[in-house]
Amino acid sequence: MENSVKIMKKPNEKKPNELNARDAFITILRSLTGIEDWESESPDEVNRSTRDVDFLLFPSGKENDKIAVEHTIVESFDGQIEYVNRSYDIVDSINAGCRKRLPGDHYYILTVPPIIVGSLVGKSRERFVSAISSWVVETTPKLLLVDSWIQTEYEGHKITLTCGGDCERLNGNVGRIPQQQENQKALQSDRLGRAVREKIPKLTKYKEQGFKTALLLEDVAGILYESTLRDCAISLEEVDYIVVFVSNEERMIVGNVLKEKSVWYSFVPYNRRFQFPIEPQHKSATR
Repeated sequence: MENSVKIMKKPNEKKPNELNARDAFITILRSLTGIEDWESESPDEVNRSTRDVDFLLFPSGKENDKIAVEHTIVESFDGQIEYVNRSYDIVDSINAGCRKRLPGDHYYILTVPPIIVGSLVGKSRERFVSAISSWVVETTPKLLLVDSWIQTEYEGHKITLTCGGDCERLNGNVGRIPQQQENQKALQSDRLGRAVREKIPKLTKYKEQGFKTALLLEDVAGILYESTLRDCAISLEEVDYIVVFVSNEERMIVGNVLKEKSVWYSFVPYNRRFQFPIEPQHKSATR
């Protein structure tokens, strides 16, 4: 029998990424608590006169055991979400152009700067994919060591190709990681600080009423520094669960439990790391 989540509000009243983050968190809760059936309410859709939490979650039939949940996107700079999503699509096209033409004993990583990704439309995108695909095919045999890298220039901007390692599932392919800004950590800390200041008072209100609390951080770039969260540790001390999700196109890909009740994980244990299937996310996860 399939597990289900009982929704007390129409799901289209929430953004898809909010619902996906909630469903992914429920998958995590099933693993952490052993409780399969969860119900969901959306107080902020009912209480429009004051700011309220995104979700209340509770085991079916146990409304006195609720978790107040807030979700927020961690975006280090304006336009980062679009950059991350478009760079995935572009590098997917490059990988398709390289298929069965790369060494089969390693996988490779491309880093393309935002200024290039943002300029690629129509014919310019086709020219870029063709040129970089040829360069990747020519260059990968030279990258014999893990973490070795070579750069090329495209319209005055550097493109970096790195040997990512040896993984049977990934070997023979090229993927991508987003380019970090020079002041990435400072930008991230500022944005995260603003999000915490907005979200924590709403969670505190429920904490004072005896609720457990959870903060879901959707990291669109997959580069949220643990030390950045530590800088907010005092503000986050009363939050029971802190989960960082890596997402793409509004879908949660990976979820790491960074805080569980009083325990902060400086190194996230294997059994607190989750990978999620494409659809639907609330039915299962692998660790």
